[in-house]
Amino acid sequence: MEVYIEPLITCIIGSFFVANYTKHRTEFLKILNDTGPIIYVIFFTLTGASLSIDILARVWAVALFLFGVRLFSLIVGSLAGGALGGENWKFIRVSWMPYVTQAGVGLGLATVVATSFAGWGEEFATIIIAVIVLNQLIGPALFKWSITLIGESHIKAQVPDFDGARNAVIFGLEGQSFALARQLKDHGWEVVIASRKGIIEEDELDVDIRPISALNIDEMKRIGADSAEAIIAMLSDKENYEICEIAYEHFGTKDLVIRLNDRANFDRFHKLGALIVEPSTAIVSLMDHLVRSPQAASLLLGMDESQDTVDLEIHNPNIHGISLRDLRLPSDILILAISRGGQSVITHGYTRLRLNDIVTVVGSRESIENVELRLRE
Repeated sequence: MEVYIEPLITCIIGSFFVANYTKHRTEFLKILNDTGPIIYVIFFTLTGASLSIDILARVWAVALFLFGVRLFSLIVGSLAGGALGGENWKFIRVSWMPYVTQAGVGLGLATVVATSFAGWGEEFATIIIAVIVLNQLIGPALFKWSITLIGESHIKAQVPDFDGARNAVIFGLEGQSFALARQLKDHGWEVVIASRKGIIEEDELDVDIRPISALNIDEMKRIGADSAEAIIAMLSDKENYEICEIAYEHFGTKDLVIRLNDRANFDRFHKLGALIVEPSTAIVSLMDHLVRSPQAASLLLGMDESQDTVDLEIHNPNIHGISLRDLRLPSDILILAISRGGQSVITHGYTRLRLNDIVTVVGSRESIENVELRLRE
Protein backbone atom coordinates (compact mmCIF):
# COMPACT_ATOMS: atom_id res chain seq x y z
CA MET A 1 0.00 0.00 0.00
CA GLU A 2 1.30 3.42 -0.96
CA VAL A 3 0.44 6.76 0.57
CA TYR A 4 1.36 9.83 -1.47
CA ILE A 5 0.21 13.40 -2.04
CA GLU A 6 -1.92 13.98 -5.15
CA PRO A 7 -1.22 17.57 -6.43
CA LEU A 8 -4.66 18.03 -8.03
CA ILE A 9 -6.63 17.03 -4.93
CA THR A 10 -4.25 19.02 -2.73
CA CYS A 11 -4.85 22.20 -4.75
CA ILE A 12 -8.63 21.74 -4.70
CA ILE A 13 -8.73 21.22 -0.91
CA GLY A 14 -6.23 24.02 -0.28
CA SER A 15 -8.12 26.58 -2.39
CA PHE A 16 -11.42 25.56 -0.76
CA PHE A 17 -9.93 26.13 2.69
CA VAL A 18 -8.28 29.49 1.85
CA ALA A 19 -11.41 30.87 0.14
CA ASN A 20 -13.88 29.83 2.84
CA TYR A 21 -12.03 29.65 6.16
CA THR A 22 -9.41 32.39 6.02
CA LYS A 23 -9.41 36.16 5.63
CA HIS A 24 -7.25 36.01 2.50
CA ARG A 25 -9.97 35.21 -0.03
CA THR A 26 -9.63 38.51 -1.93
CA GLU A 27 -5.82 38.33 -2.14
CA PHE A 28 -6.01 34.67 -3.20
CA LEU A 29 -8.49 35.40 -5.99
CA LYS A 30 -6.27 38.24 -7.23
CA ILE A 31 -3.28 35.89 -7.41
CA LEU A 32 -5.35 33.37 -9.37
CA ASN A 33 -6.59 36.09 -11.71
CA ASP A 34 -3.04 37.35 -12.36
CA THR A 35 -1.40 33.96 -12.85
CA GLY A 36 -4.35 32.14 -14.47
CA PRO A 37 -3.73 33.09 -18.14
CA ILE A 38 -0.11 31.89 -18.01
CA ILE A 39 -1.02 28.59 -16.36
CA TYR A 40 -3.90 28.02 -18.80
CA VAL A 41 -1.64 28.50 -21.83
CA ILE A 42 0.96 26.05 -20.49
CA PHE A 43 -1.60 23.49 -19.30
CA PHE A 44 -3.71 23.35 -22.45
CA THR A 45 -0.65 23.42 -24.71
CA LEU A 46 0.83 20.39 -22.96
CA THR A 47 -2.55 18.65 -22.94
CA GLY A 48 -3.00 19.20 -26.67
CA ALA A 49 0.54 18.04 -27.34
CA SER A 50 -0.16 14.80 -25.45
CA LEU A 51 -3.17 14.00 -27.65
CA SER A 52 -2.20 11.04 -29.85
CA ILE A 53 -3.60 11.60 -33.34
CA ASP A 54 -3.15 7.96 -34.38
CA ILE A 55 -5.13 6.77 -31.36
CA LEU A 56 -7.75 9.48 -31.90
CA ALA A 57 -8.28 8.24 -35.48
CA ARG A 58 -9.20 4.82 -34.09
CA VAL A 59 -11.41 5.92 -31.18
CA TRP A 60 -13.14 9.04 -32.56
CA ALA A 61 -16.45 7.15 -32.89
CA VAL A 62 -16.28 6.15 -29.20
CA ALA A 63 -15.52 9.75 -28.21
CA LEU A 64 -18.43 11.04 -30.27
CA PHE A 65 -20.75 8.42 -28.72
CA LEU A 66 -19.71 9.36 -25.17
CA PHE A 67 -20.20 13.05 -25.99
CA GLY A 68 -23.73 12.28 -27.22
CA VAL A 69 -24.55 10.20 -24.15
CA ARG A 70 -23.36 12.96 -21.82
CA LEU A 71 -25.29 15.61 -23.72
CA PHE A 72 -28.48 13.50 -23.70
CA SER A 73 -28.08 12.84 -19.96
CA LEU A 74 -27.70 16.57 -19.26
CA ILE A 75 -30.86 17.37 -21.21
CA VAL A 76 -32.95 14.65 -19.55
CA GLY A 77 -31.61 15.39 -16.08
CA SER A 78 -32.16 19.15 -16.37
CA LEU A 79 -35.68 18.81 -17.75
CA ALA A 80 -36.66 16.25 -15.11
CA GLY A 81 -35.06 18.17 -12.25
CA GLY A 82 -36.60 21.46 -13.32
CA ALA A 83 -40.05 19.92 -13.71
CA LEU A 84 -39.91 18.19 -10.31
CA GLY A 85 -38.66 21.38 -8.71
CA GLY A 86 -41.51 23.45 -10.17
CA GLU A 87 -39.19 25.73 -12.11
CA ASN A 88 -40.51 28.04 -14.82
CA TRP A 89 -40.45 26.45 -18.30
CA LYS A 90 -38.57 29.48 -19.57
CA PHE A 91 -35.56 28.33 -17.54
CA ILE A 92 -36.14 24.56 -17.75
CA ARG A 93 -35.80 24.46 -21.52
CA VAL A 94 -32.31 26.01 -21.45
CA SER A 95 -31.05 24.78 -18.07
CA TRP A 96 -28.87 22.06 -19.62
CA MET A 97 -26.94 24.42 -21.89
CA PRO A 98 -24.58 25.99 -19.31
CA TYR A 99 -23.38 22.54 -18.14
CA VAL A 100 -22.03 21.30 -21.47
CA THR A 101 -18.67 23.06 -21.07
CA GLN A 102 -16.14 20.75 -19.37
CA ALA A 103 -12.42 21.05 -18.66
CA GLY A 104 -10.16 21.60 -15.67
CA VAL A 105 -10.43 18.62 -13.34
CA GLY A 106 -11.46 16.28 -16.17
CA LEU A 107 -8.33 17.09 -18.13
CA GLY A 108 -6.20 16.74 -15.02
CA LEU A 109 -7.60 13.31 -14.21
CA ALA A 110 -7.17 12.16 -17.80
CA THR A 111 -3.51 13.16 -17.64
CA VAL A 112 -3.05 11.32 -14.34
CA VAL A 113 -4.59 8.14 -15.78
CA ALA A 114 -2.37 8.32 -18.87
CA THR A 115 0.81 8.52 -16.78
CA SER A 116 -0.28 6.01 -14.13
CA PHE A 117 -1.47 3.15 -16.34
CA ALA A 118 0.70 2.02 -19.20
CA GLY A 119 -1.03 0.83 -22.36
CA TRP A 120 -4.74 1.41 -21.95
CA GLY A 121 -4.21 4.62 -19.94
CA GLU A 122 -3.08 6.54 -23.03
CA GLU A 123 -6.09 5.36 -25.05
CA PHE A 124 -8.44 6.23 -22.19
CA ALA A 125 -6.92 9.70 -21.84
CA THR A 126 -7.20 10.31 -25.59
CA ILE A 127 -10.90 9.44 -25.56
CA ILE A 128 -11.59 11.65 -22.53
CA ILE A 129 -9.61 14.57 -23.95
CA ALA A 130 -11.47 14.25 -27.28
CA VAL A 131 -14.82 14.36 -25.46
CA ILE A 132 -13.69 17.41 -23.47
CA VAL A 133 -12.54 19.16 -26.66
CA LEU A 134 -15.98 18.60 -28.20
CA ASN A 135 -17.59 20.01 -25.06
CA GLN A 136 -15.27 23.02 -25.18
CA LEU A 137 -16.15 23.73 -28.81
CA ILE A 138 -19.91 23.54 -28.35
CA GLY A 139 -20.38 24.41 -24.66
CA PRO A 140 -19.45 28.12 -24.61
CA ALA A 141 -21.71 28.86 -27.59
CA LEU A 142 -24.65 27.09 -25.90
CA PHE A 143 -23.91 28.90 -22.63
CA LYS A 144 -23.98 32.29 -24.35
CA TRP A 145 -27.13 31.35 -26.24
CA SER A 146 -28.93 30.31 -23.04
CA ILE A 147 -28.09 33.63 -21.37
CA THR A 148 -29.48 35.50 -24.38
CA LEU A 149 -32.65 33.39 -24.50
CA ILE A 150 -33.62 34.18 -20.91
CA GLY A 151 -32.79 37.88 -21.31
CA GLU A 152 -29.78 38.03 -19.00
CA SER A 153 -27.11 38.91 -21.57
CA HIS A 154 -27.14 42.63 -20.69
CA ILE A 155 -25.64 43.58 -24.04
CA LYS A 156 -25.77 47.24 -24.92
CA ALA A 157 -28.19 48.07 -27.70
CA GLN A 158 -26.91 49.77 -30.81
CA VAL A 159 -26.55 53.52 -30.45
CA PRO A 160 -29.19 55.16 -32.67
CA ASP A 161 -28.05 57.38 -35.51
CA PHE A 162 -28.05 61.11 -34.84
CA ASP A 163 -31.32 62.56 -36.16
CA GLY A 164 -30.14 66.17 -36.23
CA ALA A 165 -31.89 67.20 -32.99
CA ARG A 166 -30.22 67.20 -29.59
CA ASN A 167 -32.81 66.00 -27.11
CA ALA A 168 -32.66 64.90 -23.49
CA VAL A 169 -35.01 63.32 -20.96
CA ILE A 170 -34.65 64.19 -17.28
CA PHE A 171 -36.17 61.82 -14.72
CA GLY A 172 -37.17 63.60 -11.55
CA LEU A 173 -39.24 66.73 -10.95
CA GLU A 174 -37.43 69.15 -8.64
CA GLY A 175 -35.59 72.45 -8.61
CA GLN A 176 -32.34 71.07 -10.02
CA SER A 177 -34.11 69.33 -12.89
CA PHE A 178 -35.92 72.56 -13.79
CA ALA A 179 -32.67 74.53 -13.74
CA LEU A 180 -30.88 71.88 -15.83
CA ALA A 181 -33.73 71.74 -18.35
CA ARG A 182 -33.74 75.52 -18.82
CA GLN A 183 -29.96 75.61 -19.23
CA LEU A 184 -30.04 72.84 -21.84
CA LYS A 185 -32.82 74.64 -23.68
CA ASP A 186 -30.71 77.79 -23.76
CA HIS A 187 -28.06 75.74 -25.55
CA GLY A 188 -30.47 74.47 -28.20
CA TRP A 189 -31.54 71.15 -26.66
CA GLU A 190 -35.07 69.78 -26.65
CA VAL A 191 -35.78 68.69 -23.08
CA VAL A 192 -38.52 66.60 -21.44
CA ILE A 193 -38.87 66.15 -17.68
CA ALA A 194 -40.42 62.81 -16.70
CA SER A 195 -42.48 63.22 -13.53
CA ARG A 196 -43.73 60.45 -11.25
CA LYS A 197 -45.82 62.96 -9.30
CA GLY A 198 -48.76 62.87 -11.67
CA ILE A 199 -50.07 65.57 -14.00
CA ILE A 200 -48.49 68.99 -13.56
CA GLU A 201 -50.19 72.22 -14.53
CA GLU A 202 -47.96 73.68 -17.24
CA ASP A 203 -49.63 77.06 -17.82
CA GLU A 204 -46.78 79.03 -16.33
CA LEU A 205 -43.95 76.59 -17.00
CA ASP A 206 -41.52 76.81 -19.89
CA VAL A 207 -40.45 73.16 -19.66
CA ASP A 208 -42.16 70.12 -21.20
CA ILE A 209 -43.23 67.92 -18.25
CA ARG A 210 -44.73 64.50 -18.92
CA PRO A 211 -46.14 62.20 -16.22
CA ILE A 212 -44.84 58.62 -16.16
CA SER A 213 -46.69 55.89 -14.28
CA ALA A 214 -43.87 53.32 -14.13
CA LEU A 215 -40.26 52.82 -15.07
CA ASN A 216 -40.68 50.33 -17.90
CA ILE A 217 -39.92 50.18 -21.61
CA ASP A 218 -43.38 51.18 -22.82
CA GLU A 219 -43.62 54.24 -20.58
CA MET A 220 -40.11 55.37 -21.42
CA LYS A 221 -40.85 55.02 -25.14
CA ARG A 222 -44.04 57.03 -24.71
CA ILE A 223 -42.12 60.06 -23.45
CA GLY A 224 -39.43 59.71 -26.14
CA ALA A 225 -36.60 58.25 -24.04
CA ASP A 226 -35.85 55.66 -26.74
CA SER A 227 -34.70 58.39 -29.15
CA ALA A 228 -33.04 60.70 -26.62
CA GLU A 229 -29.40 61.56 -27.08
CA ALA A 230 -29.01 61.88 -23.31
CA ILE A 231 -30.91 60.60 -20.29
CA ILE A 232 -30.43 62.23 -16.90
CA ALA A 233 -31.65 60.30 -13.85
CA MET A 234 -32.18 62.22 -10.59
CA LEU A 235 -34.28 59.74 -8.61
CA SER A 236 -33.27 57.15 -6.00
CA ASP A 237 -30.38 54.85 -6.88
CA LYS A 238 -32.75 51.90 -7.31
CA GLU A 239 -34.95 53.83 -9.75
CA ASN A 240 -31.94 55.34 -11.50
CA TYR A 241 -30.51 51.85 -12.07
CA GLU A 242 -33.78 50.63 -13.58
CA ILE A 243 -33.71 53.59 -15.98
CA CYS A 244 -30.07 53.00 -16.91
CA GLU A 245 -30.55 49.27 -17.44
CA ILE A 246 -33.48 49.78 -19.81
CA ALA A 247 -31.71 52.56 -21.70
CA TYR A 248 -28.49 50.51 -21.94
CA GLU A 249 -30.06 47.22 -23.09
CA HIS A 250 -32.96 48.45 -25.23
CA PHE A 251 -32.29 52.03 -26.40
CA GLY A 252 -28.50 52.25 -26.69
CA THR A 253 -28.66 55.82 -25.35
CA LYS A 254 -25.46 57.69 -26.11
CA ASP A 255 -25.07 59.43 -22.72
CA LEU A 256 -26.46 58.32 -19.36
CA VAL A 257 -25.96 60.90 -16.60
CA ILE A 258 -26.69 59.80 -13.03
CA ARG A 259 -26.92 61.74 -9.79
CA LEU A 260 -25.57 59.23 -7.30
CA ASN A 261 -27.06 58.98 -3.82
CA ASP A 262 -24.94 56.22 -2.29
CA ARG A 263 -21.25 55.76 -3.10
CA ALA A 264 -21.66 51.97 -2.68
CA ASN A 265 -23.63 51.87 -5.96
CA PHE A 266 -20.89 53.54 -8.02
CA ASP A 267 -19.61 50.33 -9.66
CA ARG A 268 -23.09 49.21 -10.73
CA PHE A 269 -23.65 52.39 -12.74
CA HIS A 270 -20.06 52.47 -13.99
CA LYS A 271 -20.49 49.03 -15.60
CA LEU A 272 -23.38 50.46 -17.64
CA GLY A 273 -21.15 53.23 -18.92
CA ALA A 274 -23.02 55.95 -17.02
CA LEU A 275 -21.54 59.38 -16.31
CA ILE A 276 -21.81 59.65 -12.54
CA VAL A 277 -22.20 62.85 -10.54
CA GLU A 278 -21.64 62.39 -6.82
CA PRO A 279 -22.98 65.48 -5.00
CA SER A 280 -20.82 64.91 -1.92
CA THR A 281 -17.59 65.30 -3.92
CA ALA A 282 -18.67 67.30 -6.97
CA ILE A 283 -18.75 70.67 -5.18
CA VAL A 284 -15.33 70.12 -3.61
CA SER A 285 -13.84 69.11 -6.97
CA LEU A 286 -15.44 72.12 -8.67
CA MET A 287 -14.09 74.57 -6.10
CA ASP A 288 -10.65 72.93 -6.33
CA HIS A 289 -10.55 73.58 -10.10
CA LEU A 290 -11.78 77.13 -9.66
CA VAL A 291 -8.94 77.80 -7.20
CA ARG A 292 -6.15 76.14 -9.20
CA SER A 293 -7.28 77.10 -12.71
CA PRO A 294 -10.10 79.66 -12.56
CA GLN A 295 -10.02 80.63 -16.23
CA ALA A 296 -10.19 77.05 -17.53
CA ALA A 297 -12.88 76.08 -15.03
CA SER A 298 -14.97 79.15 -15.85
CA LEU A 299 -14.65 78.33 -19.54
CA LEU A 300 -15.72 74.70 -19.17
CA LEU A 301 -18.59 75.58 -16.84
CA GLY A 302 -19.98 78.16 -19.24
CA MET A 303 -19.60 81.01 -16.79
CA ASP A 304 -18.54 83.23 -19.69
CA GLU A 305 -21.79 83.88 -21.58
CA SER A 306 -19.97 84.54 -24.84
CA GLN A 307 -18.24 81.13 -24.77
CA ASP A 308 -19.59 77.58 -24.89
CA THR A 309 -18.29 74.00 -24.87
CA VAL A 310 -19.94 71.23 -26.90
CA ASP A 311 -19.29 67.71 -28.18
CA LEU A 312 -19.68 67.37 -31.95
CA GLU A 313 -19.76 64.05 -33.80
CA ILE A 314 -18.22 63.96 -37.27
CA HIS A 315 -20.66 62.82 -39.97
CA ASN A 316 -19.23 64.69 -42.95
CA PRO A 317 -17.30 62.18 -45.12
CA ASN A 318 -15.26 65.04 -46.59
CA ILE A 319 -13.69 65.61 -43.16
CA HIS A 320 -12.50 62.01 -42.87
CA GLY A 321 -8.70 61.85 -42.92
CA ILE A 322 -8.10 65.60 -42.63
CA SER A 323 -5.58 66.67 -39.99
CA LEU A 324 -6.55 69.35 -37.47
CA ARG A 325 -3.96 71.81 -38.82
CA ASP A 326 -5.65 71.68 -42.24
CA LEU A 327 -9.21 72.11 -40.95
CA ARG A 328 -9.07 75.94 -41.02
CA LEU A 329 -11.19 76.55 -37.94
CA PRO A 330 -12.29 80.02 -36.75
CA SER A 331 -9.57 81.74 -34.75
CA ASP A 332 -11.56 81.61 -31.49
CA ILE A 333 -12.17 77.83 -31.68
CA LEU A 334 -10.14 75.42 -29.57
CA ILE A 335 -10.22 71.60 -29.84
CA LEU A 336 -10.04 70.26 -26.29
CA ALA A 337 -10.27 66.52 -26.95
CA ILE A 338 -11.20 63.83 -29.45
CA SER A 339 -12.97 60.60 -28.48
CA ARG A 340 -12.65 57.66 -30.89
CA GLY A 341 -14.33 54.35 -30.19
CA GLY A 342 -14.77 55.26 -26.53
CA GLN A 343 -11.06 56.10 -26.14
CA SER A 344 -9.56 59.57 -25.76
CA VAL A 345 -7.07 60.62 -28.43
CA ILE A 346 -4.21 63.00 -27.60
CA THR A 347 -4.63 65.84 -30.07
CA HIS A 348 -2.06 67.88 -31.94
CA GLY A 349 -1.91 69.62 -35.30
CA TYR A 350 -1.23 66.40 -37.20
CA THR A 351 -4.08 64.39 -35.62
CA ARG A 352 -6.29 63.08 -38.42
CA LEU A 353 -10.04 63.09 -37.93
CA ARG A 354 -12.20 60.05 -38.61
CA LEU A 355 -15.91 59.57 -39.22
CA ASN A 356 -17.88 59.19 -35.95
CA ASP A 357 -15.12 60.86 -33.91
CA ILE A 358 -16.53 62.99 -31.09
CA VAL A 359 -14.75 66.33 -30.94
CA THR A 360 -14.95 68.55 -27.85
CA VAL A 361 -14.95 72.16 -29.02
CA VAL A 362 -14.78 75.41 -27.06
CA GLY A 363 -15.35 78.87 -28.49
CA SER A 364 -17.98 81.49 -29.21
CA ARG A 365 -21.45 80.19 -29.98
CA GLU A 366 -21.43 81.66 -33.45
CA SER A 367 -18.16 79.97 -34.32
CA ILE A 368 -19.30 76.68 -32.79
CA GLU A 369 -22.39 76.71 -35.00
CA ASN A 370 -20.12 77.25 -38.00
CA VAL A 371 -17.90 74.30 -37.00
CA GLU A 372 -20.96 72.12 -36.33
CA LEU A 373 -22.24 72.70 -39.86
CA ARG A 374 -18.89 71.71 -41.33
CA LEU A 375 -18.56 68.53 -39.25
CA ARG A 376 -22.12 67.29 -39.60
CA GLU A 377 -23.19 68.29 -43.09
